[in-house]
Amino acid sequence: MRIAPPLLVSLVAIAIGCSTATEQSILSQFFAASRLRDTTALKNVATVVFEPNTQGIITSFEITNVVPYRSGGELVSEHVSISAPVKLPSGQTAQKNLVIVMQRDAGRWIVTGITDASSLPGTPSTPRS
Repeated sequence: MRIAPPLLVSLVAIAIGCSTATEQSILSQFFAASRLRDTTALKNVATVVFEPNTQGIITSFEITNVVPYRSGGELVSEHVSISAPVKLPSGQTAQKNLVIVMQRDAGRWIVTGITDASSLPGTPSTPRS
């Protein structure tokens, strides 16, 4: 059976949308709990905190990339890249690109790391013109 190109594009778009739904949900919970410093809620979704007093507050974000890592054919972790406006402790807002590490833990996904993408090797500190 041959799939018509418009149908194929629709199927790919649906698959991509579904693949980020889990990450979107977990990261939304993570940033909401971090914003409130709710350590009880954080225990369910993370081993780290996005500290509002030093790192700022994220209320919205866009997932820009998801890189899966497999071990023995099993999906064990993902690096989720996001772009987000971050309200800094100074009161200013800065657009940041972050990479969040998510790992499987007892069958569920948890946030185990967060890094500013500009501090990663090979990432330019200023945009290229």
